[in-house]
Amino acid sequence: MDVSIVSPEEKVWQGEADRVVARSPEGEFAILRGHIPFLAALVPGRVAVVSGDDRKEFFVPGGFLEASGSMDDYHVIILADDAEDIAGIDLEDARKRYEEAQRRRQEDADDRSEAMMRIEMARVEIAESRGQ
Repeated sequence: MDVSIVSPEEKVWQGEADRVVARSPEGEFAILRGHIPFLAALVPGRVAVVSGDDRKEFFVPGGFLEASGSMDDYHVIILADDAEDIAGIDLEDARKRYEEAQRRRQEDADDRSEAMMRIEMARVEIAESRGQ
């Protein structure tokens, strides 16, 4: 199936895959070729694109996933606020961003600063899970 990950600024990744794994507010889910048409909001976290033994993982701070098509022409589009290859996340940088988001949240105490803090916390957790 054809998979595209796009942000407002760029096409982050496009290629063929056997499976896409992501997380919505209801929990983690996987999309395989021929899945029923599907639309989901994405929460901050990993999106994995799997093809055979190859696995690419991206961090998305939020967005939407749409899956549709027929068995012969199936596609998944991830419309993300941003997307970053997980291999490129630096743990120290992620921790600094998280600390800054926490400071802003304490100063502003609004929904947007709370959301930014959650995004940065997810980025740190992903970087830590890579064993850095």
